[in-house]
Amino acid sequence: MLIAARRWTTTFLIVAGSGFALYTGAVGPFSAPVQRGFFMLFMFPLLFLLVPSKLLKNESIAELVSGFVLAGLSAGVMIWLLADYDRLYANMSIGSLDVWIGAIGIALVLEAVRRTVGLGITVVLIIFLEFAYLGPQIPIASLRHGGLDLESLVSTIFYSTDGVFGTPLGVCATFIVLIIMLGALLKATGGAELFMSLATAITGNSVGGPAKIAVVASACMGMITGATVANVATTGSVTIPMMKRAGYDPRFAAAVEALASSGGQLMPPIMGAAAFVMVEYLSISYVQLLRHALVPALLFFLAVLMIVHVRSAKLGFERRPRGRTASIANDLKQRGHMLIPIVVLVVLLALRFGIMYACFLAVCSAIGVAMVRPATRLTFAGFYRALQETMESMCPLAAICAGAGILIGALTATGLSLRLTYLIEYVADGSLLVTLLLTMIACVVLGMGLPTVAAYVVLATLVPGLLIDLGVPAVAAHLFIFYFAILSAITPPVCTGAYVAAGIANADPMLTGFTAMKLGLVVFLLPFAFVYEPSLLLIGSVGEIAIHLGTCAVGLAFWVFGLEGWFRQELGAATRVLLVISGVMLIWPVPWVSAAGLVIGGLALLMTLRPRSWSNTAPMDAT
Repeated sequence: MLIAARRWTTTFLIVAGSGFALYTGAVGPFSAPVQRGFFMLFMFPLLFLLVPSKLLKNESIAELVSGFVLAGLSAGVMIWLLADYDRLYANMSIGSLDVWIGAIGIALVLEAVRRTVGLGITVVLIIFLEFAYLGPQIPIASLRHGGLDLESLVSTIFYSTDGVFGTPLGVCATFIVLIIMLGALLKATGGAELFMSLATAITGNSVGGPAKIAVVASACMGMITGATVANVATTGSVTIPMMKRAGYDPRFAAAVEALASSGGQLMPPIMGAAAFVMVEYLSISYVQLLRHALVPALLFFLAVLMIVHVRSAKLGFERRPRGRTASIANDLKQRGHMLIPIVVLVVLLALRFGIMYACFLAVCSAIGVAMVRPATRLTFAGFYRALQETMESMCPLAAICAGAGILIGALTATGLSLRLTYLIEYVADGSLLVTLLLTMIACVVLGMGLPTVAAYVVLATLVPGLLIDLGVPAVAAHLFIFYFAILSAITPPVCTGAYVAAGIANADPMLTGFTAMKLGLVVFLLPFAFVYEPSLLLIGSVGEIAIHLGTCAVGLAFWVFGLEGWFRQELGAATRVLLVISGVMLIWPVPWVSAAGLVIGGLALLMTLRPRSWSNTAPMDAT
């Protein structure tokens, strides 16, 4: 009885929530409290009904009842907010009943975060709430503040657009849900198979073809899924077994997939959901952001492909016979028209249509063109499954964005954000390099276990101003944070992308994370490169862009050869060190330093061209 009731309730919430997203996409969003309130009205009850508590036995009576109780409370709180939002958001004093309902709303957000992200992040949010409430009692003088009473705390965190209902949730409630819906529709109509076929056709016949297929497929699929874990789960279920069958070690196969999938959110024309948040922070058009992000994304995947190629050659893998590569012509004939919605989205954004409206029209085009051929035609059940996947994917995103609102509200109301910024500024003492290193550490630590959107939003409220004051262009500062928020998915001890890949490969999760980070050392250098040389973001003259793009690409190649210890043969320790040093010098934005790096690296590689016995080049352990 309860199971059937849950099924019908979730079906209603999925259809109603999807309908609300499509309706507001067509006619435009309501005012911020209304748009975000209705979004939460659908998402939070759905979340509590779908995501288990992890405290009670799944499908037990207690579990089902608790889900319905929390879903009912969520709906009640949101209805209360929507029914009187003019008064509640008018910055006037609120009554005692408002305070208690708001407190319940905050507690529901904390429980939603615990269910979707985990207890660790929930504890952090509780600590920040306590910090805001117990300000005068904090023993550390530099952190002490006046404190917020319960009414002020609830008003700031729950009844304002600076807290739970802030920018992160606002972006979710408008265009991110439509982007996720577009991705779900493309997957449902065979977009994943098309991208896999494209990747196979491009790289399948080269050295390390199976691993390169994983890289290219993850770059393509990242545009659809917009999340590392979803990318790993989608492409990894095909590419990881493929790599294992080709002879790669399971840990290496999982690490390659996790590393490549983490970069999928960097790849234009449809970047991850955090990119849409970045547009709001930077107040630039989406097309401008795509232009700035293009070269770093291409360099990322060039670096990963080079890593895979060098490692494959080092292990003795050879080219695959061309006859084993699937024909792309038939796949393009059957599903090529499903690329049209992506073109529609990019063209509309280029024509300066609003992001939300462009996403809505792209979704409509996906539904329309899917009906052209039988291979992609959606049945009613298939369309519902796409909507179901959309809303289920939005549940954790809605929870963590609401949780990020708690964090941002507490940081802003207590002035802690300014103090943390001052602390980084004090430690760095005006050094751009030290500031970047501290920012990288903060991004990786705060990003552990968090979706990219939440990790980016938290850091975007703290750090960019410091980097901008040191002369870094605003877009470079935000892309630096975005980049490392993404890479936190492969950085132990909490590396969700590596964990999912390890589960598919039957490999050790922690060792997979360390392997992915080791493989990705070269891509950790890229954000520093475009901060020090903004021409890599297509800022500057054509000549500058061409020169620095070339030196950066060669520098990355030297880094790969040095880190992997291979260029046509095994490299000695001295040669490896010289190549790593020359790689850094080539990326450094000083012409004579780059020229010296090119000479040093070139000479180091020339030394390896001397005749040498190849008896020691048998395949080695891939770990």
